[in-house]
Amino acid sequence: GTRWLLSDAPQMKNRQARPCSIATPPARVYLNRMMIARTDRTAIPNANDDLAGARDMIIDWFVNEAWRITSPKKLIAETCRWLLKAGVPMVRFNVFMFTLHPDFFGVLHQWSGKTGKVESRQGRHEVLKTRMFQDSPIRILESGASAMRRRLDAPGFVADYPILDEYKDAGATDYVLMALRFSNGSPNAITFTTERKGGFSTAELQLVGELLPYMARLAEVQSVTYLATTLLDTYVGKDAGGKVMVGNIRRGSVETIRAVVWLCDLRDFAILSEQMSGEALIGLLNDYFDCVGRPVRQRGGEILKFIGDAMLAIFRIANEDELDSACANALEAADEAQGLLATMNEARRKAGEPPVAVGIGLHVGDVMYGNIGAADRLDFTVIGPAVNLAARIEGLCRELGRPVILSKEFAQASGAESESLGKHKLKGLAGNREVFAPRAAGA
Repeated sequence: GTRWLLSDAPQMKNRQARPCSIATPPARVYLNRMMIARTDRTAIPNANDDLAGARDMIIDWFVNEAWRITSPKKLIAETCRWLLKAGVPMVRFNVFMFTLHPDFFGVLHQWSGKTGKVESRQGRHEVLKTRMFQDSPIRILESGASAMRRRLDAPGFVADYPILDEYKDAGATDYVLMALRFSNGSPNAITFTTERKGGFSTAELQLVGELLPYMARLAEVQSVTYLATTLLDTYVGKDAGGKVMVGNIRRGSVETIRAVVWLCDLRDFAILSEQMSGEALIGLLNDYFDCVGRPVRQRGGEILKFIGDAMLAIFRIANEDELDSACANALEAADEAQGLLATMNEARRKAGEPPVAVGIGLHVGDVMYGNIGAADRLDFTVIGPAVNLAARIEGLCRELGRPVILSKEFAQASGAESESLGKHKLKGLAGNREVFAPRAAGA
């Protein structure tokens, strides 16, 4: 029953329920083997001598222990260790999985028999168009194939994929690819090679093949967790995403925190949107958000949302000892953003496109941070007077001709060299507020 749940049940949609027989003789044999396996982990048989015994012991490990492993690298390394103990003479074992990520289409985990370690690397979406990927054996899975084997030491062998020549030159004698199917049909794969003369035996290949459903289920659980984390980090921010993952998802669940509030806005965006094509406008926004977003993230800031052509971010202040560093990080990010925008504008001028300007408002204060919104559509964000003040300060950038404007509170808290720009009436706020601008070095 357990083996069916892990290997077959995830593939079922609207099929009839499978009847369950509990006390059949095969079940008793299986349970007996499991009891032996748990009492003596060193007694795993060689697959060529006892395929069923080796298979059942590794399945028992998958079912009762491996599910606790949360690291893909550790899961792969431990799986390879079990296969080696069962006599499968692998020297390389790779796992390729497609991912849903804005920058990467997939991840490749590579285990080396020489080091026993797993190295991982991600593939950018651009790689899909390269000759290297187009000529990869993995492409056969797109047509529904489930496996491929190439005997690299066979007389007269001619590689039909470039990667096979690389493996052969490295001493491999046998190359095997098997589909690692997820419940959504995603064509993930494992590949493994050996340097043993004559390659893998039938029993060794059968062992790996019968273990595939268990590998796939555990890999899919890790993949779903990675997907959820990635999407939350991408769309709501790393800190907010972490809070959602641990259960802070109730509407109205907020906390008051102290933070530097950063709000920036692109100048004359309405005019640009009328002058540019939709595709060019989206490209400009992406370039602009890269210029202002990257410095913020690299200095510990959290981007909470993009509002049209505006960006709202915070630098959290856990205690007063962090006040100076949070302000310094925000100022450094603003300075670097201006430099990146200058470089972008130079490229735009050379391309005959108009330059763009940005205004940045910085303030420090208490904000309410948490879940706000409709019952079925929430937003993890910050609200409060401090946010409103930062927005009004940013609005002065055009009027005063300054790219960065600081509130009085920020200027005092940061201790940075700044100059007063006088007191100004801010829309929707009582009284006049004094604002400041960072003083340029050497000024």
